[in-house]
Amino acid sequence: MTERIEFNGVPASHGIGIGKAFILEERNSDVNPEKIHEEDIDYNLEKCTRAFSKLKSEFQHLKNESEGEVADIVDAQIETLKDPELKKSILRKIKEERYEAEYAIFSTLNEFIHIMENSDASWLNDRTIDLMTIRDQLIDAAKNRSRDESIEENSVVFATAISPTKMIELSRSHIAGVVMQKGGLTSHAVILSQSLDIPCIISAKWKNKRIKNGEDIIIDGDEGTVVVRPKEKEEVHYARLKREQQKNYKKELEIVEKPSKTKCGAHFLLQANVEFLEELPRIKTHGAEGVGLLRTETILFQKTGFDLEAQLDFYRKVVEASGDKPVTIRLFDAGGDKLLEDAETESNPFLGWRGIRMLLDQNELLTNQLKAIYILSGEYPGRIKLLVPMVSCNSEIEKLKENISSIKEELKSENTNFDDNLPLGVMVEVPSVALMADRLAKLVDFFSIGTNDLTQYTLAVDRGNEKISTLYQPFHPAVWKLIRMTKEGADQYGIPVTVCGEMASKPKAAACLMGLGITNLSMTTSALPKVKSMLCNHSLSEMQKLAEDVSESNSPDEVISLLEGFGS
Repeated sequence: MTERIEFNGVPASHGIGIGKAFILEERNSDVNPEKIHEEDIDYNLEKCTRAFSKLKSEFQHLKNESEGEVADIVDAQIETLKDPELKKSILRKIKEERYEAEYAIFSTLNEFIHIMENSDASWLNDRTIDLMTIRDQLIDAAKNRSRDESIEENSVVFATAISPTKMIELSRSHIAGVVMQKGGLTSHAVILSQSLDIPCIISAKWKNKRIKNGEDIIIDGDEGTVVVRPKEKEEVHYARLKREQQKNYKKELEIVEKPSKTKCGAHFLLQANVEFLEELPRIKTHGAEGVGLLRTETILFQKTGFDLEAQLDFYRKVVEASGDKPVTIRLFDAGGDKLLEDAETESNPFLGWRGIRMLLDQNELLTNQLKAIYILSGEYPGRIKLLVPMVSCNSEIEKLKENISSIKEELKSENTNFDDNLPLGVMVEVPSVALMADRLAKLVDFFSIGTNDLTQYTLAVDRGNEKISTLYQPFHPAVWKLIRMTKEGADQYGIPVTVCGEMASKPKAAACLMGLGITNLSMTTSALPKVKSMLCNHSLSEMQKLAEDVSESNSPDEVISLLEGFGS
């Protein structure tokens, strides 16, 4: 077969990759539910224990050769292997159900994966890839089977999914890129690909394309495009594009040290969205002035329970990594996702028991988190802010304030220092909050607009539903109108507005937000240099004109056309 093929996936890590195809082999088909005799139980228990020890040893070796966020991610893999419940469940299947070690590993990990796949929390669903690869590596270790592959430099690796440790190994082979059939934008492997500057595309259905090892491949990590057997003129085009991107990236990083001012001298503030500790080293190198959104849900996944000390340890590491800059901590934003013992399956969880709705019902969970944040505020006075998710009416804030008053009284009785003026903010992600911003603004100290959910709820489109994905239009004029209304409502009481959704990470959309008067933006760290470059190279009046034109638009296409034409 010699004809050219082109297909698309979801862009996960930017950049152009040009090289030869390498198909990463899968070897799970030989695991079957074989039963064992009683006299073979000890042998299989020993085989299982040996597999855990071997994999832990391999991970530890990899960690010792790594540093920074890479070492931290490997450490997270080691912690998963140390999970006592995981190993206990596998050993029980061998002893009581008399399954062979390999199947006991396979079925137990699959049970954990199944729970997460059925979760409505996308961040948790993305972690299934990590567990799948640990499952496969344990099975290989139990079978005493090596996964050593000889991967040549500049290979474009095609895989169903890739573990974080495998991504690290691949980076050492200086691969040109990765294409995965599965994967989530918040999976550890994707975070690593961004950190290691490996172009990456996920959710790409490559298995039916009959791609063979060694064939010429081009991937565009910005557009999510995969070209198999490209034509000569395409190779020339993408090679030139890659050189230009590398040159521009170096130039963009130069802007990190420059003042955050527009061409005409207007100030703005760019901060980072953070979820994992491994993201922290990039805060300073990419010029973030603090953390504008700290997601806290991951604590539940990495720790057993949501105890005070586990939270404080996590929060302190984030605050320390932020230097002397502020950190905005968002309360636990989940619910109806089976993490809580009494959680029930909901027919429409995105409109159900989540965010502040769930927290107000789960008093211990809310009290623990509030207490941790207020204790932290005493340790770092003036640097901590509290952000509340999924608010839809004023009464939720009034009830939360009652909880906060109780926490303060408790801390006072314990002689524990805290910031009595800790700023309290609300996520604007539900249309009712944007529409009532002028009423809600008098109850809180700041607004933070989550454009992803605001788009979803405004347009009544589940952003995870592939059948209607074309209807999910973040640049819809209705979304811009709600953003403008939020800003106008905030202005009536002089409270600041931040945008922490994906819209802020798009340079020209960020310019439009600046034009609306929103000068605080928080985004993924990799987007910071590009956004800063865009804002520094244009005047406020140019951005205000863009915002006026966008506000008068009648369709998403019209908005996109205006954004594309801005600054060009």
